[in-house]
Order: sequence, then C-alpha cells, then structure tokens
Amino acid sequence: MKKIKLLILIFLVALVPNVFASTNTQDRNTLDNYGVNKKWKITDNNKSNVLNSYKVDASEKIYDFADILTDEEEQRVYEKFMTFINKTKMDMVFVSINKPYVQDSDIEDFAADFYDYNDFGIDFDKYSGVLIVRDTYEPDPFYNIYLFGEAQLYFYGDRTENTLDDIYNSFHSGYYENGLNTFISEFTSYYDRGIDSSLKYHFIDENGYIREKLHMPWVGIVFADLLVVFIVMLILVKKNKMITKKLDVSKYYDKKTLVFTKQNDIFISEHTSSYTVSSSSGGGHSSGGGFHSSGGSSGGGHSSGGGRHG
Repeated sequence: MKKIKLLILIFLVALVPNVFASTNTQDRNTLDNYGVNKKWKITDNNKSNVLNSYKVDASEKIYDFADILTDEEEQRVYEKFMTFINKTKMDMVFVSINKPYVQDSDIEDFAADFYDYNDFGIDFDKYSGVLIVRDTYEPDPFYNIYLFGEAQLYFYGDRTENTLDDIYNSFHSGYYENGLNTFISEFTSYYDRGIDSSLKYHFIDENGYIREKLHMPWVGIVFADLLVVFIVMLILVKKNKMITKKLDVSKYYDKKTLVFTKQNDIFISEHTSSYTVSSSSGGGHSSGGGFHSSGGSSGGGHSSGGGRHG
C-alpha cells in the first residue's frame, strides 16, 4: 500500500511544471505594512502599486518569471551578481517577464515598484543598486536598465546606453547568460573608473534623486567674473565713457533748402532657411527616449536608459 502511495506521489510531482525558486512570491496582504520594509510611506495614491508588485525574497537576485534561463545559468549569473554586489556595495537584480507591451513607461513603473517595494539595496546607502528587466512579449520584446541610489552616479548616461547596445545581440538571439555576463563585466569596469565625470559635483539625496553640489571652484569663478565686471564698470564711469551726449545734426544742414523729391520702397531679397529632423538607430534595433531620471510611485528617484526593442 505504501508503495502504491509513493508511486502516486511521484506521478503527481511529475505532472507539476518546474518552478524556479526565484519565481516564488508572497501575498502582500498577509504581511506587515504589505511587506514594504523601506522608508517609503504607503498612501491611497500608491497602495495599488504596492499590492500589484511581486513580493519576492530579495536575496535571490534572479527572478526569471518568463523562464528564459536554466537552473544552471541562474546559478552562474547569481554568483557573478554576488561578486559585483560584494565589491561595489550596490545591489544587482535581473527580472524577466512576459507582459503585453504598451509603452516604455509601463515597464519602468513595473521596475521601479519591484525594486522600491522589495528589500533591494536595503543594506546599502540610499538603497543603491541596478535592476535589468527583460520583457519577452513576442510582438514587441523590450529590455532596459534602471539605476537606484549611488548607482546613478557611476553608470549615468552613455555608460548605461553603451551597455544596452552591447547586450542587444545576445538578448535578441536568446543568449541571455551571455548578455548578462556582458552587462556585469561592463558595469564592473565602469565602477572601477569611478563616478562619471559629468556628475563629479553631484550627490544623491535622501529620496534617491540626483542633486548638484555647490562647490568652491564654481563659486570662485563666478565671484571673480563679477569682480572683474564691477571694476571695469567703475573705470568706465570714472572716465565718463558710458555717457554719450546727444548729437544735434540740425547745425549741419539748412532746413529751408532741404527738399525730399522722391520716395521708394525697394524690396531687396528674400531668403528662407529650412531643415529636416530625422532619427535612426543602427544595429537593426530601436531605442527609447534616451537616458533620464524620474520618480516612482514610492516617491523615490531613479534613472534609466532609453531601453531597447528586439
């Protein structure tokens, strides 16, 4: 009898499709504060975003809801993610989904909520971390990289855009492990180079937004310019160079003898300039609107690349 029960159990298990541990989610309604352990306040405006966002174990890092990686690939990518995390003190997360694509902002909203309402970056300053999302929706597949906290300073602008381009062929062809390896390698290299030069005098505020510092070289230059202008004005005023006397031309002609005999309106020429604005993207793929920074429903800030379709 026991053998029969065991055979039945084995048969039932065989019927259950393989589910990666990373796709396990929890019901937020059963959790304190709906499972949000960060400082974000849950209000009537963002409560639905919280409840609609997957609640996952933030320690797993790989969330393959679209089932595009094998267990072995997940494990290898996970180990490289952890190497990056331990080195940079920034989180790194990959999410695959298969959702109907409407517009880029829908994926961005999903990514921001997924990161903000789970415990990603919770052990790091400003919740710093990187999230890469792949939507495999067949009519219009899409992927993009999203930056949070200090990661915005290291991977801003062209650094993220270049990486999105460099992983296109792998993602487009379905070689996701190769693409993720390139992503990890390039972001590690950019981190080693330090903060992007264009953001040398910027910082991340308490809510995750990029802000500009008031630094002394800039203040000194402005003060010096104002001082020079002030000195020049004093010199000109002192020399009376800024005051011009009214010119009276009446003494140079005789009003009684001056007569205008003919008046003409002469049209000399007409010239019109025009130009055409065109847009294109190389490599057989299309890009989104370019790098930008914005806020999520949590109130926290983040940045992202332009995204790629294909």
